[in-house]
Amino acid sequence: MSNKKGRWVIEALGLLLSLVVIIPFYMILVNSFKNKEDAALVNLHAPTQWQAISNYITMFQEGGVWTAFKNSILLTVPSVLVIILLCAMTAFVLQRRKHKASSLMSSLIVLGLFVPGQIIPTYFICQYLHVSSFLAAALVLIAANIPMGVFLYMGFCKSIPTEIDESAILDGCSPLRLFFQIIYPLLQPITVTLFIITFMAIWNDFGTTIYFLNNTKNFTLTLTIFNFFGVHSSDWNLVFANVIIVSLPVIIVYFLAQKQIISGMTAGAVKG
Repeated sequence: MSNKKGRWVIEALGLLLSLVVIIPFYMILVNSFKNKEDAALVNLHAPTQWQAISNYITMFQEGGVWTAFKNSILLTVPSVLVIILLCAMTAFVLQRRKHKASSLMSSLIVLGLFVPGQIIPTYFICQYLHVSSFLAAALVLIAANIPMGVFLYMGFCKSIPTEIDESAILDGCSPLRLFFQIIYPLLQPITVTLFIITFMAIWNDFGTTIYFLNNTKNFTLTLTIFNFFGVHSSDWNLVFANVIIVSLPVIIVYFLAQKQIISGMTAGAVKG
């Protein structure tokens, strides 16, 4: 009985501590409903004057949100699809080949997980090569996410028996057909996981896009927050409303696919 009570106490304590995570979300949401003066105080108090609908309407009208939403889609979706395709093919080949060269290549790619990116030299290299700002941002974000993708796919590919490859080859299957028709469907759990991870990373990216897409016409959703900061004052109520709208697509995608994320990460870890 005492053990059961102790477990309930621990679970209740853990639940209370987990509520701390909700505080920042509550603060952003409640401040997005306040007027400009109250929101500038940035506290947890309830609004003295509710401006929920008017704040969001003003934010959409003055923030260039629709153009930024289109830019975010154009940047995120193609980049994620390229990352998935490149990482899946690269990881399958590197995992199946047992040469020293493939082992060295795997180590170099995974090293990218730990080496910090240098955005300033990368920016000047793209300028020197005359790569357009939008394409340059996409290429940099793709390169930044490839090490994680290859690492996850390689761990998952170890769980697929090589006998499947051998049987398909004996039946006359070409390498491309082997990968796309037999192996790739088996990678679905980790593909969904990587899709969600890279989608959130690129959609929320600020550090790379601020350098390459620094024109208001090229702003992605995360950069539209600058539209509400002035030289002498800032519209904090609109800033908080903007943060809510920017975060909403990622939160929806996460909750729709959270089971696939956990199963994909677990499968890769256990079977790797």
